[in-house]
Amino acid sequence: MRLYLFLFLVATPCLSLAAVPDGWFPFVIPDIAEDSVANVSSYNNTVAGENGFIEVRDGRFVDGAGKRLKFLATNLTFGEAFPSKEIAPKIAARMAALGINCVRFHHMDAHFNPRGIWDPKYKDRRHIDPEMIDRLDWIIYQLKLHGIYADINLHVSRTFTEADGFENAGKLPKYDKGVDNFEPRMIQLQRDYARDLLTHENPYTKTRYVDEPCIAMVELNNENSMLRFSFGSTFHLLPEPYRGELMSQWTAHLRGRYADTQALRKAWDEGSEPLGDEMLRNQDFSQGAAEWVLESRHTEADVFEVADDPALGKVLHARLNELGVNSWDFQIHQKGHNLKDGRVYTVAFRIKADPPRTVNVSTRYDVPDWRMVGLNQSISVGKDWVPYTFTFTAKEPKPDHTRLSFNCQNSLGSVWIADVSFRPGGIRGLAEGQSLEEGTVDFPTAGATRQAWKDWIGFAMEAERKYTVGLRDYLKQELGLHAPVIDTQASYGGLGGIAREARMDFIDIHAYWQHPRFPGKPWDGNNWNIGNTPMTKALGNDTLSRLAMHRVAGMPFTVSEYNHPAPSDYRAECMPMLAALAALQDWDGVFQFCYGDQDVDWNEATIQSYFRMVTDPAKVTFFPIAANLFRRGDVRPADREVRLRVPTSQVLDLVAEHTNDVTGIWAKAGVPRKAAIRHRLALEWTESGELSADSVNLPPGPFVTSDTDEINWMNPEDAEETFWVETPKTRVVLGHIAGAGVVFKDGVDLDVGKTEDGWVAVALTSMDDRPILESGRMLLVVMSKCENQDMGWDEERKTVGRNWGTGPVIAEGIDVTVSFPGRTDLKAYSLKPDGTRDKLIAPTDETFVLGPEYHTVWYEFATQ
Repeated sequence: MRLYLFLFLVATPCLSLAAVPDGWFPFVIPDIAEDSVANVSSYNNTVAGENGFIEVRDGRFVDGAGKRLKFLATNLTFGEAFPSKEIAPKIAARMAALGINCVRFHHMDAHFNPRGIWDPKYKDRRHIDPEMIDRLDWIIYQLKLHGIYADINLHVSRTFTEADGFENAGKLPKYDKGVDNFEPRMIQLQRDYARDLLTHENPYTKTRYVDEPCIAMVELNNENSMLRFSFGSTFHLLPEPYRGELMSQWTAHLRGRYADTQALRKAWDEGSEPLGDEMLRNQDFSQGAAEWVLESRHTEADVFEVADDPALGKVLHARLNELGVNSWDFQIHQKGHNLKDGRVYTVAFRIKADPPRTVNVSTRYDVPDWRMVGLNQSISVGKDWVPYTFTFTAKEPKPDHTRLSFNCQNSLGSVWIADVSFRPGGIRGLAEGQSLEEGTVDFPTAGATRQAWKDWIGFAMEAERKYTVGLRDYLKQELGLHAPVIDTQASYGGLGGIAREARMDFIDIHAYWQHPRFPGKPWDGNNWNIGNTPMTKALGNDTLSRLAMHRVAGMPFTVSEYNHPAPSDYRAECMPMLAALAALQDWDGVFQFCYGDQDVDWNEATIQSYFRMVTDPAKVTFFPIAANLFRRGDVRPADREVRLRVPTSQVLDLVAEHTNDVTGIWAKAGVPRKAAIRHRLALEWTESGELSADSVNLPPGPFVTSDTDEINWMNPEDAEETFWVETPKTRVVLGHIAGAGVVFKDGVDLDVGKTEDGWVAVALTSMDDRPILESGRMLLVVMSKCENQDMGWDEERKTVGRNWGTGPVIAEGIDVTVSFPGRTDLKAYSLKPDGTRDKLIAPTDETFVLGPEYHTVWYEFATQ
């Protein structure tokens, strides 16, 4: 393919729609018609599981007949996992039409009926509601009849309470994360729930779920890792009796390694470094707020002062009274510190807030580009004083230009800081007064000596291995489950997480491009923002290349949550990029998150939230494209596989050094992230040797072509970006290409008209499995902006708050000219939202002129 003409870019106006603007039109997608060119339900089996149980063979999912299965999937969450019996068959049919062949049942355990599986007649969360399990049985049965498999999640958002017999339950981490990996009774209750759910017989399929061939996989515990929480301070702040239980297990672990306290001290004290002199100016606030800075948009309205605390003395108090615009518009910092590259430093402080919030503590440049230089830690801050200590290694600081920053997020209210300290050194061995014999050796922190930190990380890895393998074996051996099993997402725990999941049946991971940020309290619908930039402009910093670095050679690989959230102007890139790169990497399943509400008024349908795609044309229209790219295999796997070879003896050392960062380990072996756009990536365990990787030959500059020549990504700094896919049967072009022309190798020519900001997503695919220039039926999708009417965008177009606007959803019209050389036999049709033909579009010779006047984002080219 070649691009020609200058890539045209116009400024993006801030839309606040009082009516449908010129060139825009309502476009609400109902059920996809059976005879539509966009209906790909034929890709599914007649009945899911008709060929027997799914198993893992040669690193792939196969059915009972040995046929490989690749899953283009979605999620049903919370109450959406229990639709009414009337709507369930329609959901299944619509999903099948889009090419979906697996559904992940997620967050079922969060609530009582009607939004969850628990019986409201009981205060505890241990009794499954008969109505909700019946609804679940029915939707799984309907999906099965449409060739759609099910992915059952066990523990997702179930929260154990006092009613379940857990003291101080309200003081535990959200969803009991980390704790439920080691607390014995929580583990037993997870087993009980798995037994009650999976051995229950579905009256419609006449099978128990452990014996049901349409169950593709089972997930033990969503986004949950004891190891990951061991990297921070979560376990240090646990209430009793949970801290005591963990201390007991930790002490037993140490006693298995060391004979006595003297031996432990000898090992732990090696490499210790005492704290040096205080670096902060006016560290005790005796000079008021001098040397400290409040950064906000409205300093005249906000409060910045030194207050007196009865117990702590002088404390720094900041109060935001008027919101800013960005997530960093409420910061407290001190500038001008001179850090040394590679030296260790310790930051300590006490903090509280009202209302509670997340605070990011960092050391970074105090001049542009504000880059981090070692410390970057987010903490949850409540109304009570909590002490924190962070030890870090400075990385490439700028002389005399490091600031210690407390980013209190753009959220109204007060933050107090006390006992703040910033000093060199602080690597600690065994603290005085701690004894192995008495069981008083506390949990180390990242500021511990290397051996102490390794012992702590090794303990966490072993404890979660015991939990994971034990629960997996219970399902497989005692309950008789046939379906493949994972524990949780491999990225939870870094390389240690991958090692944990390598004991399971496959590898799974999650990612979101520019997930909504909540500067104040989590999931506050009034206070959130998104980046609202395209991933097409992020070559090498994209989410998909990072995911590729978590695959294990010889194991299936799935991405069970992925999305580019609404109301991003560029979310149409989500499905084609995900499908194309997943096919290049030869992954086994990709799951859009999530499907969304079912009881939709199609006449007034709106984009409902960040992730739900059921009413979002930017996602729905690209599902048939994704089905061809990924399931049909239009993008073939990369010719070459690049492997990172990790000696098993070095896993603990690498986890201790890199914690949750896997990309850093690849980089250490010489493989940058953008290598995932050129070759397949996989991690391989070795019994000996050193960390190493196959060589990668990447062209210099911001341009990568896959080794199959089917995917190209160009992201120059001084020009507009383009991501394109060119295979015999499917073409995709994404980026700021509006106002430009695209000519493919076979002469097919696309000219794209101007859009409001120059960005567009275009896909052309054969629907009869023949090359484009031979195809008798093709689908074209053209999309730029797509949103509700009257959306309440802010000035920077980063948020709409709670003002999501009204329906029906509208799409920006785009002029497109398509030429097929040598094809005078084709006709073109604009398509209605349900995918059926609307208007016949006459060609001029071999060229079709399409545009906003047809009020559609998809078209059909056909010989009949």
